[in-house]
Amino acid sequence: MKERSSRVQPRVGIGQRLALSYGTIILLLVGLSVVAVLKLKTLSETTKQALQREYPKTALVNEVNSQLGIAALAMRNALIFSEDAALAQHQADIASANQRMLAALATLAAQVEDPLGRDLLRRMQTVHSAYSINQDDFIGLLNQHRLSEARNLLIVDLHGYQTDYFALLEQFSQHQAAQMLAASRHVEQDYLEARWLIFALSGMALLLSVLVTVLITRSLLRRLGGEPEYAVDIARRIAAGDMQMAIHLRGSDSSSLLHGMEVMRKRLIERDDALRCANAELQRSLDAMSQMQADLVASEKLAALGALVAGVAHELNTPIGNGLLAASTMADATRQLREQLSQPLARKTMNNYVLEMQTASEIVLRNLGRAADLISSFKQVAADRESSQRRPFLLHEVVNEICNSLQPALSKARCSLQAELPHDLQMLSFPGPLGQVLGHLINNAMLHAFEGREQGQIRISARSLGADQVELSVSDDGCGIPEEHLKHVFEPFFTTTFGRGGSGLGLHIAFNIVTGILGGKIRIVSQRGQGTTVLMSLPREVASGAPDGQSSPQLS
Repeated sequence: MKERSSRVQPRVGIGQRLALSYGTIILLLVGLSVVAVLKLKTLSETTKQALQREYPKTALVNEVNSQLGIAALAMRNALIFSEDAALAQHQADIASANQRMLAALATLAAQVEDPLGRDLLRRMQTVHSAYSINQDDFIGLLNQHRLSEARNLLIVDLHGYQTDYFALLEQFSQHQAAQMLAASRHVEQDYLEARWLIFALSGMALLLSVLVTVLITRSLLRRLGGEPEYAVDIARRIAAGDMQMAIHLRGSDSSSLLHGMEVMRKRLIERDDALRCANAELQRSLDAMSQMQADLVASEKLAALGALVAGVAHELNTPIGNGLLAASTMADATRQLREQLSQPLARKTMNNYVLEMQTASEIVLRNLGRAADLISSFKQVAADRESSQRRPFLLHEVVNEICNSLQPALSKARCSLQAELPHDLQMLSFPGPLGQVLGHLINNAMLHAFEGREQGQIRISARSLGADQVELSVSDDGCGIPEEHLKHVFEPFFTTTFGRGGSGLGLHIAFNIVTGILGGKIRIVSQRGQGTTVLMSLPREVASGAPDGQSSPQLS
């Protein structure tokens, strides 16, 4: 089944469908805009051409018409006002009008292209030539003051040419009006075509948008299995952990989101049941491991206590044995002196006895004092461990007591312990748990740091960290800890010497006491072959009562 499903070609996603559909619409709209712009550009060019070609012609015709009227008026005025000054002015007006008419006709000749327009223009040029000849004759008669002949020429000949000239101009104006009307109709036709094309493309884009929206909506609803709000509500209830609600599926579509959510809900129910069973089994295993850890901790406590008692007994054996031997010597000397009392005693004998008693008593007192110191240290350590009372103490005194109690084990392991602490570090804390931590750290160093070596050195030092903190360090010059083990050293049951005296709980217990009871921090710095240093940051004053709800330390 998996092999068959893996061969099914992937469908086009909804996002891809939306992108393709609306991308098509956007392209269509862009094409519509381009076509509209092109059409409007064509319309603009057509209008521009109409204005540039037809309107100037009309303006030129109006210019010829206006100048012809000016020339006719100047000729009539010349007959009325025949003085020399006025006559010169009228002649200048006539010459200027003729020059402007010739320029306008020349411009029209360059612009007119249609046959009817060119024919009308040719006829106007012919009339203009005849009109200009008669006008020159008229001006000549005026200059000769032959006013009567000039008036007859104006009325008979020039008036007829003017009438023909005006008639041709009127025809040309009507022709230009027709040309302008045709151009306007052409522009209007282009405008209508552009408008209908834009309307058609806009309608097509709108229809396509509606069609795509309907198709996409139907596809989404089909893929969702219903309205989105219902699917969102189902998803929220599943996320909230409600696995018992019923999902209503519509139709036979097995690929909808609701169908997938129904399958997911059933699988989640199955996995939830499996997780409950696995959690129950894990809880049973955890309870068993907790009991095992408690047993191991108890065994560790008993082993540590036994090692401490054995070390103290071994250490007491020498001073007590020496004292016993001195006491036996004193008893023998006293018995011998008593046997000699029946006879006179020599001063030398008495002096020897006194000297011997003095030496023996000094030996007894010295060894008993040493034994008493050991017992006092042992009692203090034992009392601190048992009571875990919060009390003020000098750090160097507590550390020295711990060192004295561990001297037998250190001598046996051929390790030297050097404590260098300031004598003014006053603390208000739990000396018993602190001693437990130091004992675990020193025992851990003796057990792991000097493998393959005949002797080693352990050093304890301390320094102030401001007014409220003390840094206590325990370092050795051993083989160091591999980098891969550093992140696991405080984990319970982690050890590299199972079966050779290591339980994997020593550093874990030390970590719990430092961070819990003593309210501090602990970390290890080590490099392979360069020894190990354990750094503890401890508050000078710990609040009354063991932190984290612990009234007394349970680990030793």
